[in-house]
Amino acid sequence: MSLNQQNNANRVSRREFARILALGCTSFELLGRSAFASPASMRQFETNGGPFARGKQQGEACRALFHPWAKRFLRDRYPWMNNYLQNELELFSASWPPAMRSVREEVELWKRHMLEVYPEGFEECCGVAAGLGLDEISYLTVQCYDLVLKPAKADVTKAVSGPKCTVVGLRDAQGRPLVGKTDDVNQWELGMNVLEITKPDKGYRHVHFHFAGTLWTVAGMNERGLAMGMNGIPAPRHKTKGISSLDALHTILPSCANVDEAIKHIRDLPLSAGGFSLLLGDANGKLSVVERTPAGMAVLPEKKGEGLAHANEIVDPELAKKNPAAAGRMKTNSRRRYESALSALKAGKDLEKILNSRSPQGAICQRGEDGMHTDFAVIFSPVEKKLKYWLGYTEAMEPKILNLETIFT
Repeated sequence: MSLNQQNNANRVSRREFARILALGCTSFELLGRSAFASPASMRQFETNGGPFARGKQQGEACRALFHPWAKRFLRDRYPWMNNYLQNELELFSASWPPAMRSVREEVELWKRHMLEVYPEGFEECCGVAAGLGLDEISYLTVQCYDLVLKPAKADVTKAVSGPKCTVVGLRDAQGRPLVGKTDDVNQWELGMNVLEITKPDKGYRHVHFHFAGTLWTVAGMNERGLAMGMNGIPAPRHKTKGISSLDALHTILPSCANVDEAIKHIRDLPLSAGGFSLLLGDANGKLSVVERTPAGMAVLPEKKGEGLAHANEIVDPELAKKNPAAAGRMKTNSRRRYESALSALKAGKDLEKILNSRSPQGAICQRGEDGMHTDFAVIFSPVEKKLKYWLGYTEAMEPKILNLETIFT
């Protein structure tokens, strides 16, 4: 089925939209309530120009979303910040204790590393901070949390930590690749993903999904038809010059025209923290999965007629030996989703049905399973240069289709 045919075949109800309206809440009140009480649409905006200009445009578009989220994110991850985060998101002010100096030193070190290995990303971060109305160091403390701030074990009880999300790839009736992804977050973070249409002064034009006010690209497609969707996987943290996995993903779509170029680009990335599996598809018809951590990389090619799926455990046995093993509820949840996706592929199910699956054996669209909630799902058709996306936590928004050839004419 083509994306247009799937869209016509899957009309959704508006019951949840009526329920949201009945609550009579503002969008920020909704963010703190149930999985079905988040905004009934995804924020979409366009950026263009150089890195700083694009960053500032994003910051201005996402300010109202970012500030309340960032304060709660920091408080949940580091409860000791409660006494210092007041109305303004300002870190390292005169009122903060001397112990915070060591944290600032770590942020400054990461800043120097990013300037050296990814100057365009650093410039974009500075633009985002300006658009958000934040000082540079306060913003970078949130943006680069994976590299600098590691909470004590006792500090992570509130947050659902660990890798999340699912990717599934298959071919349509014409043999063209389709790249599918669900994005899972904490319940209170529902509605935080945005869709950015980027027209850079250098590099390929692209559309990408990411958390509001960050560079954390989780899915997207560029004008050449390269499409990608990521999951988190267990990974070590190396104290070397480099960038985090979420920042590294931001570099792919502007730089690579096809799967082969993306694989080479990913192999060369200076990764210091975090890991990802990345489903890739292109306009030439190629489909592949890459697993990448600071400890190494593996490529999982498509097996004819079987499709591809990945959750949050490393599949390649040699790479798995070099990285921490998945554990606890994230391991069991990931395995259930992975096995559910493989079974659905074997049964020849439609990709949209797979991503929307609420199967008790392993729900791909999650609505509270092990504290995880699907914020959105997306299907990319690289040959058609089209994408279709919808919200995972409500049926209020009907699926939307974007045509990149129309957007970028």
